[in-house]
Amino acid sequence: MGLFTDGKGRPELVMHPDIKLGRAHYRPVDDEPEPEETPKQRARRELKMRLSAEKRAREKKEKPGDTNPQ
Repeated sequence: MGLFTDGKGRPELVMHPDIKLGRAHYRPVDDEPEPEETPKQRARRELKMRLSAEKRAREKKEKPGDTNPQ
């Protein structure tokens, strides 16, 4: 394993050579605001939320009636 372990056989942290030698160039990350939802995206999200809420309500109603003694 010699390449990625130290003298005692413990794993070493492998770092890119450019970072070690100081040749790496860093660029700032742009903090862009999130794009606004289009009406179509908002409608899909609301529909999905409504359908899942209806499904949960339906399952809640059916649970007590599921206890069939047969």
